Amino acid sequence: MKRENRPVIGITSSMSDTFVRMRRNYFDAIEQAGGIPVFMPHTGGAEDAEKFLSFCDGILFAGGDDVDPKFYGEEIKFDSVETTPERDVFELALAELLKNDDRPVLGICRGSQLLNVAFGGTLYQHIDCHRQDERGAINQRSAKVTDGTLLRELAGTDEIFTNSFHHQAVKDVAPGFVVAARAADGTVEAIEPEVRTDRFFLAVQWHPEYFYKTDKCANNIFKAFVEAAKKEY
Repeated sequence: MKRENRPVIGITSSMSDTFVRMRRNYFDAIEQAGGIPVFMPHTGGAEDAEKFLSFCDGILFAGGDDVDPKFYGEEIKFDSVETTPERDVFELALAELLKNDDRPVLGICRGSQLLNVAFGGTLYQHIDCHRQDERGAINQRSAKVTDGTLLRELAGTDEIFTNSFHHQAVKDVAPGFVVAARAADGTVEAIEPEVRTDRFFLAVQWHPEYFYKTDKCANNIFKAFVEAAKKEY
């Protein structure tokens, strides 16, 4: 479904008993890049994953609660781990469908972790010193970008500065993926498929939706993602 060559971008969401909840800046970042953003509730579980994929031209796995450690073979080890079972089921089913699909994929924060788990990787359940106090577009963490990656092409430089609002991170990178950026302390800040193709597939630990208006790399991520979603699948 496309309107005036504006691709439909499905965005995963958090939910409460009465509301579908997600920050508006995800919506705004996709809209300014030329897409039609659609938030996807997960009430229907795995069965709804295929329904949403049928009319979306690209999928953005957004931030939110932690992925349940049982999906990477562990039990919960820290009180800080907060999970949403229904969302895990829906998003893992959606990621499974995307393994055999060429639609573009963007993962942000939890979305990055979810994709790593979906493709066979693991996570650190808790890390300290990665949740900054200031909200928004205050980029205080330096990350080195890997040469030859899609992220390097979008960033136009081998060093970027990011915001940081997470207490989990990629541990074992999923088979078939590589680290696209790494913080000075060794934390994985981005992953992407090891083999470059025409498909857009990028997962970042930070929140570029906060500063797409002021940061070249963040803006390029959303622009390239939405542009890739204009292709026919």
